[in-house]
Amino acid sequence: MNLAATLALAVTLFFLPLAWMLVDSIGGMRSKHSAAIGVGSYAEEDFAVLVPIYGSVAYLENVDFLADYGSRVVLCTTTRETDEFNAALQAIASTHGFRTFYTDAVKTGTAGKRDTGGTVRDTVIRDVLPHLTEQYVVCIDADTTTVEPLQRLVGAMSARGLDVASVRLVPSNAKNSILTRLQAYEYRLAMRLRIVAPWLVSGACHAGRTTVMREIMARHSMFFQGNDVELGVLADAMNFTVGHVPFEVPTAVPETFRAWWRQHLAWAGGEFRLFVVNAKLGFRHPFFWSYGLILTILLLPLRWTALVGGNWVLLTMVVLYIALGLYLHWSDLDFALLLMPFYAAFVSLVLVPLGLWSYCSMAYRSRNAGIIRVPNRDELQEIELRIGQYSSSPSVA
Repeated sequence: MNLAATLALAVTLFFLPLAWMLVDSIGGMRSKHSAAIGVGSYAEEDFAVLVPIYGSVAYLENVDFLADYGSRVVLCTTTRETDEFNAALQAIASTHGFRTFYTDAVKTGTAGKRDTGGTVRDTVIRDVLPHLTEQYVVCIDADTTTVEPLQRLVGAMSARGLDVASVRLVPSNAKNSILTRLQAYEYRLAMRLRIVAPWLVSGACHAGRTTVMREIMARHSMFFQGNDVELGVLADAMNFTVGHVPFEVPTAVPETFRAWWRQHLAWAGGEFRLFVVNAKLGFRHPFFWSYGLILTILLLPLRWTALVGGNWVLLTMVVLYIALGLYLHWSDLDFALLLMPFYAAFVSLVLVPLGLWSYCSMAYRSRNAGIIRVPNRDELQEIELRIGQYSSSPSVA
């Protein structure tokens, strides 16, 4: 065998499978030995809990959880809801001592359904912030609860001097099916990555200093998919202190293929927006953008080449992937780990290329390209000055 043939065989049997495997594992490898700082025991009481709710009060599934926080809770909605919705929301607020906030967000969704464009959710959060006097805010979805009291999350932020904090999402239904077990591994890797990239904020729950969140949301593009990560990216770009708090937040992952497909297709569009449309931000986090733009998206043809390269390529990829999975998940082993190479391959080969279509579809429907506007040096100085000069404003009634 000549040198060229030997090199071709080496690329086919080793490099292509390795590059494919790295797409899904490099984040976990980097964070494997990076210890997350614990939540701690300090409790901070000066915070508001912001809960976006619109369309139907039936979406407000965590009322019992929120009841413990009383007047700290602000139910954020729009002035375009029905009389029945408003009456039901006010009844809930009166019963539990919650506050309410209304803003003129434009609803673009189908009547009676949640607006999946996300404009409403981010707009009500943005608009309520100038009316709050609390030092911190916790933004939480209407179907989300937490394992520990929110005082501990805010206390960890205060003790560490954080301006924005990401949290740890934990699938609450991980054992229900093969699909949910696979997603449990997927989430575990994603949450580990937040140890080294804390600005990967989760939308279901995150927290921040109120004055800082005002400035961030004032610049937010209001593009839904990737809106949570955009918040973290902006916070980092605006020189705020962003950290990860291993504060567990249970979340239900899709249990049917249809629900899973819709979620991951939307995620693929959000990743395309982040890595390709906003590629100019890559210089701030070269590792993450290299992982997302180069390994995940640009090397897609290479992974398809590996797929058609023969049985040896697939066998090598599967063995390498399972070996690395055992290394990364040794303390959480499950037979579903044996299926992870095929799960990851499907996501990588099918959903990643559909990210362009998904992004374009969302951008067209919302008439929003999702460009992230990072402030320049003069704007950063103005922001710093404003934060130092913020005075108290009337609280939400």
